[in-house]
Amino acid sequence: MKRTKDAAEWKRLFVILTYDEGLSIEELAKFVRLSPATVEQYLKDYSSRNKTKNDPRGGSESKLSPDESEKLEKHLSQTTYSKVKNIVAYVETQFGKKYSRSGMTSWLEDHGFAYKQPQKVPGKLNPEEQEKFIQEYYKLKANLQAGEELYFVDAVHPEHQSQAVCGWIKKGECKTLQTSGKQLRLHFAGALCLEGMKIVVNEYETVDADAMLDFFKKLETQSQASTIHVILDNARANKNKKIEEYLTTSRIKIRYLPPYSPNLNPIERLWRVMREFTLYNCYYPTCTACFAKIRGFFTEEIPRIMDILMSRINDKFQVIKLNPVNLG
Repeated sequence: MKRTKDAAEWKRLFVILTYDEGLSIEELAKFVRLSPATVEQYLKDYSSRNKTKNDPRGGSESKLSPDESEKLEKHLSQTTYSKVKNIVAYVETQFGKKYSRSGMTSWLEDHGFAYKQPQKVPGKLNPEEQEKFIQEYYKLKANLQAGEELYFVDAVHPEHQSQAVCGWIKKGECKTLQTSGKQLRLHFAGALCLEGMKIVVNEYETVDADAMLDFFKKLETQSQASTIHVILDNARANKNKKIEEYLTTSRIKIRYLPPYSPNLNPIERLWRVMREFTLYNCYYPTCTACFAKIRGFFTEEIPRIMDILMSRINDKFQVIKLNPVNLG
């Protein structure tokens, strides 16, 4: 009992020794919180074959041969099952091997499978266009001339609403997060230059063509670059006749991201940090308090956390490869 680190084996040994010291099966069952039948079975197992350990999870060692396991892994990489019982049925049909649900769950965990949701991606995502953009971006970055700057631009619309995120909570304890009834929101346009972590953010009543036109003018005022390269998405506010006309006499040169590609815009990571510092697991009883915290992030917090921003925001893009779910 002192040597084992297996709780199940420890309990079996405890039952055997305590019974030998004179406790009845009924008394022992009540003491260790087991049924009398289980206690009796433990004693029989030890008496007949010196058994002190539980069987491996699922009742037995893996029944599949290495070749069968390899075939099952390949099948599961192509077909996603939401229920273990369906995998059990497949194994029995294909290989003639019977598994319990717990045994198959153990097999799945031992072979690197986890029960999780697929990653949601936009339906019109085009991996080839994203790869093409990445190559063009790195070429542009490598060929920037002295006096030129490269900015990523985007809009963000934080709302007065608590955002629940996972945290370490003791088992059996329920943590609560209050929410607000109305979801009023703010509207910001922002620009991010990774070189030196230069950040320009301006608030608007709404982010439309006029707002973006004003934002580009402010960006030109704050930047002394001879040419300002701007990368942004294809939103209507960013792609219209007013913007096109303004660009004819501007120092700004625009390049558009592939459609549905927020993963290629590093300023999205700035928005995430903003939410972490202001909205995640936070409740504000009034929108005034919530909005003051968000505005304070842009005006006061950013200079204090510049080291965090520089470590987390970069152009190491998350390239998404399509691997569609094929339900089994």
